[in-house]
Amino acid sequence: MTEISVGLQAGRKVAIVAAGHTGFSERGSDVVCAGVSALVQALYYGFHEVLKQKELRSSVDKKNAKMSLDWAECPASEVDVLAETIIGSLKEIARVYPDHVRIVEVHVDELDF
Repeated sequence: MTEISVGLQAGRKVAIVAAGHTGFSERGSDVVCAGVSALVQALYYGFHEVLKQKELRSSVDKKNAKMSLDWAECPASEVDVLAETIIGSLKEIARVYPDHVRIVEVHVDELDF
């Protein structure tokens, strides 16, 4: 199962940690895992390349299939629109595939970044 933790700070979504394989099908042909990965990578790309947010913190742990993004220090507005769009899309995948993707919202200090 892929667990996606969304970090909140004063009600604002400011971080995300996605970890684990969905287990929908074999590695390399798992469309649910590919969808989650593509959305998290699109979030990184949007922050880093499109919005040029230098304050973005990120880490990737390929061995444990984990990617973390923290944009708490980035200015709101455009950043929040991008984050809400991607997180909303991830929630839709979790709704359709509840046995394979789970999303939880926690205080940002509780994230294992």
